[in-house]
Amino acid sequence: MNRARQYPGKEKEFSDFILNNNEAKQQLTAPIFENKVVDYIFEVASVKDKEVTTDELKSIVDKLDS
Repeated sequence: MNRARQYPGKEKEFSDFILNNNEAKQQLTAPIFENKVVDYIFEVASVKDKEVTTDELKSIVDKLDS
């Protein structure tokens, strides 16, 4: 609705275009879906601090790079 309001007087035309055009619909819904996924990940993720030495950290990074 916020996007439709950007086109005063043509809100209905905009809404019809979005509803009838899958590509346009995906462009509007993709960011919403992505935000919901990120919110869910933050909700269920658990973060734990772990002290490591510089050598241990370098070893971890090297493993990720290979």
